[in-house]
Amino acid sequence: MYSNIKDFLIFKEPEGIIGYREDDLYRFAGPRALIASALVFRLMKEAIKDLSPNEIPCRKDFTVISGHSGPGVKDGFEYLTRAVSERRYLYDPDKARSNAPAAPASAAEGFMYFEIGYRGKAIRYVLADDIFDSEWFSQVRKHQEGSSSVSEHSRYLMYKDSVVSKLRRKEDIFKQKVQISEDP
Repeated sequence: MYSNIKDFLIFKEPEGIIGYREDDLYRFAGPRALIASALVFRLMKEAIKDLSPNEIPCRKDFTVISGHSGPGVKDGFEYLTRAVSERRYLYDPDKARSNAPAAPASAAEGFMYFEIGYRGKAIRYVLADDIFDSEWFSQVRKHQEGSSSVSEHSRYLMYKDSVVSKLRRKEDIFKQKVQISEDP
Protein backbone atom coordinates (compact mmCIF):
# COMPACT_ATOMS: atom_id res chain seq x y z
CA MET A 1 0.00 0.00 0.00
CA TYR A 2 2.42 2.72 1.17
CA SER A 3 5.20 1.01 -0.72
CA ASN A 4 3.43 1.68 -4.04
CA ILE A 5 3.92 5.45 -3.91
CA LYS A 6 6.30 6.03 -6.80
CA ASP A 7 8.03 9.34 -6.14
CA PHE A 8 8.28 9.39 -2.36
CA LEU A 9 9.69 7.39 0.49
CA ILE A 10 7.56 7.88 3.57
CA PHE A 11 8.72 7.13 7.11
CA LYS A 12 7.30 7.42 10.61
CA GLU A 13 9.11 9.44 13.23
CA PRO A 14 8.03 9.75 16.88
CA GLU A 15 6.74 13.25 16.07
CA GLY A 16 4.97 12.41 12.81
CA ILE A 17 5.43 11.41 9.19
CA ILE A 18 8.29 12.50 6.93
CA GLY A 19 8.55 12.07 3.17
CA TYR A 20 11.55 12.17 0.88
CA ARG A 21 11.92 12.53 -2.86
CA GLU A 22 14.95 11.31 -4.76
CA ASP A 23 16.03 14.89 -5.43
CA ASP A 24 16.14 15.53 -1.65
CA LEU A 25 18.72 12.78 -1.40
CA TYR A 26 20.62 14.16 -4.38
CA ARG A 27 20.78 17.64 -2.81
CA PHE A 28 22.09 16.15 0.44
CA ALA A 29 24.78 13.95 -1.15
CA GLY A 30 25.72 16.36 -3.94
CA PRO A 31 26.24 16.11 -7.70
CA ARG A 32 29.20 13.75 -7.39
CA ALA A 33 26.83 11.19 -5.83
CA LEU A 34 24.15 11.27 -8.54
CA ILE A 35 24.23 7.51 -9.14
CA ALA A 36 24.62 6.69 -5.44
CA SER A 37 21.57 8.82 -4.61
CA ALA A 38 19.43 7.02 -7.19
CA LEU A 39 20.75 3.65 -6.03
CA VAL A 40 20.02 4.22 -2.33
CA PHE A 41 16.58 5.64 -3.11
CA ARG A 42 15.75 2.54 -5.18
CA LEU A 43 17.17 0.18 -2.54
CA MET A 44 15.08 1.78 0.20
CA LYS A 45 12.00 1.75 -2.02
CA GLU A 46 12.49 -2.00 -2.52
CA ALA A 47 13.22 -2.55 1.18
CA ILE A 48 10.03 -0.77 2.23
CA LYS A 49 8.02 -2.82 -0.27
CA ASP A 50 9.66 -6.05 0.93
CA LEU A 51 9.86 -5.43 4.68
CA SER A 52 6.94 -3.13 5.50
CA PRO A 53 4.45 -3.37 2.64
CA ASN A 54 1.29 -2.54 4.57
CA GLU A 55 2.34 0.25 6.89
CA ILE A 56 4.56 3.27 6.91
CA PRO A 57 7.90 2.07 8.30
CA CYS A 58 9.68 3.66 11.23
CA ARG A 59 12.71 5.45 9.87
CA LYS A 60 15.00 4.52 12.73
CA ASP A 61 14.17 0.79 12.70
CA PHE A 62 16.24 0.07 9.58
CA THR A 63 19.66 -1.54 9.67
CA VAL A 64 22.08 -1.64 6.76
CA ILE A 65 25.08 -3.76 5.89
CA SER A 66 26.79 -2.34 2.83
CA GLY A 67 29.41 -3.98 0.70
CA HIS A 68 30.17 -0.60 -0.90
CA SER A 69 32.18 2.03 0.94
CA GLY A 70 31.32 4.98 -1.27
CA PRO A 71 30.54 8.22 0.54
CA GLY A 72 27.42 8.84 -1.59
CA VAL A 73 25.95 5.47 -0.60
CA LYS A 74 26.74 6.05 3.05
CA ASP A 75 25.32 9.59 2.90
CA GLY A 76 22.12 8.31 1.31
CA PHE A 77 21.45 5.75 4.02
CA GLU A 78 22.30 8.31 6.69
CA TYR A 79 19.93 10.89 5.24
CA LEU A 80 17.01 8.48 4.93
CA THR A 81 17.44 6.34 8.05
CA ARG A 82 20.09 7.97 10.31
CA ALA A 83 21.65 4.48 10.38
CA VAL A 84 25.24 5.74 10.14
CA SER A 85 25.13 8.17 13.07
CA GLU A 86 23.07 5.75 15.16
CA ARG A 87 25.39 2.78 14.49
CA ARG A 88 22.88 0.72 12.53
CA TYR A 89 25.05 0.89 9.39
CA LEU A 90 28.01 -1.39 8.79
CA TYR A 91 30.44 -1.50 5.88
CA ASP A 92 31.39 -5.17 5.45
CA PRO A 93 32.95 -6.05 2.07
CA ASP A 94 33.81 -9.57 3.24
CA LYS A 95 30.13 -10.59 3.29
CA ALA A 96 29.82 -9.57 -0.34
CA ARG A 97 33.10 -10.68 -1.82
CA SER A 98 31.89 -13.93 -3.39
CA ASN A 99 28.56 -12.87 -4.91
CA ALA A 100 28.50 -9.21 -5.90
CA PRO A 101 30.15 -7.11 -8.61
CA ALA A 102 33.12 -5.16 -7.26
CA ALA A 103 33.20 -1.38 -7.47
CA PRO A 104 36.22 0.36 -8.96
CA ALA A 105 38.66 1.86 -6.46
CA SER A 106 38.06 5.39 -7.72
CA ALA A 107 34.38 5.04 -6.82
CA ALA A 108 35.26 3.75 -3.36
CA GLU A 109 36.08 0.14 -2.93
CA GLY A 110 33.59 -2.58 -2.26
CA PHE A 111 30.76 -4.49 -3.83
CA MET A 112 27.22 -3.90 -5.07
CA TYR A 113 25.85 -5.85 -2.12
CA PHE A 114 23.46 -4.65 0.57
CA GLU A 115 21.53 -6.20 3.45
CA ILE A 116 18.68 -4.06 4.67
CA GLY A 117 16.91 -5.09 7.84
CA TYR A 118 13.72 -3.96 9.50
CA ARG A 119 12.22 -5.24 12.75
CA GLY A 120 13.76 -8.70 12.73
CA LYS A 121 13.59 -9.35 8.98
CA ALA A 122 16.27 -8.66 6.40
CA ILE A 123 16.69 -8.84 2.64
CA ARG A 124 19.96 -9.33 0.76
CA TYR A 125 20.16 -7.22 -2.41
CA VAL A 126 22.89 -7.83 -4.98
CA LEU A 127 22.79 -5.49 -7.95
CA ALA A 128 22.60 -6.89 -11.48
CA ASP A 129 25.77 -6.84 -13.52
CA ASP A 130 24.09 -5.13 -16.48
CA ILE A 131 23.87 -1.80 -14.65
CA PHE A 132 27.18 -1.82 -12.85
CA ASP A 133 29.02 -3.39 -15.75
CA SER A 134 32.49 -3.01 -17.32
CA GLU A 135 31.48 0.31 -18.92
CA TRP A 136 30.51 1.66 -15.51
CA PHE A 137 33.83 0.54 -14.04
CA SER A 138 35.70 2.17 -16.91
CA GLN A 139 33.74 5.43 -16.78
CA VAL A 140 34.11 5.82 -13.03
CA ARG A 141 37.83 4.99 -13.05
CA LYS A 142 38.46 7.47 -15.82
CA HIS A 143 36.21 10.36 -14.82
CA GLN A 144 35.05 10.28 -11.19
CA GLU A 145 38.10 12.22 -10.02
CA GLY A 146 37.86 14.63 -12.95
CA SER A 147 37.87 14.46 -16.73
CA SER A 148 40.66 15.72 -18.96
CA SER A 149 38.35 18.08 -20.86
CA VAL A 150 35.01 19.80 -20.56
CA SER A 151 33.57 17.73 -23.40
CA GLU A 152 34.73 14.45 -21.78
CA HIS A 153 33.17 15.53 -18.51
CA SER A 154 29.95 16.42 -20.30
CA ARG A 155 29.83 12.93 -21.84
CA TYR A 156 30.49 11.42 -18.41
CA LEU A 157 27.57 13.36 -16.91
CA MET A 158 25.33 12.10 -19.72
CA TYR A 159 26.52 8.57 -18.98
CA LYS A 160 25.73 9.03 -15.26
CA ASP A 161 22.24 10.22 -16.23
CA SER A 162 21.75 7.04 -18.28
CA VAL A 163 22.70 4.86 -15.28
CA VAL A 164 20.29 6.80 -13.07
CA SER A 165 17.57 6.28 -15.67
CA LYS A 166 18.16 2.51 -15.56
CA LEU A 167 18.00 2.53 -11.77
CA ARG A 168 14.70 4.40 -11.88
CA ARG A 169 12.97 2.58 -14.71
CA LYS A 170 14.28 -0.96 -14.93
CA GLU A 171 11.82 -3.27 -13.25
CA ASP A 172 14.37 -5.66 -11.78
CA ILE A 173 17.80 -4.28 -10.95
CA PHE A 174 18.88 -7.21 -8.79
CA LYS A 175 20.91 -10.30 -9.52
CA GLN A 176 19.90 -11.56 -6.12
CA LYS A 177 17.10 -10.55 -3.78
CA VAL A 178 16.71 -13.00 -0.92
CA GLN A 179 15.16 -12.85 2.52
CA ILE A 180 17.78 -13.80 5.07
CA SER A 181 17.10 -15.19 8.49
CA GLU A 182 17.22 -12.08 10.63
CA ASP A 183 17.97 -8.40 10.88
CA PRO A 184 21.71 -7.81 10.22
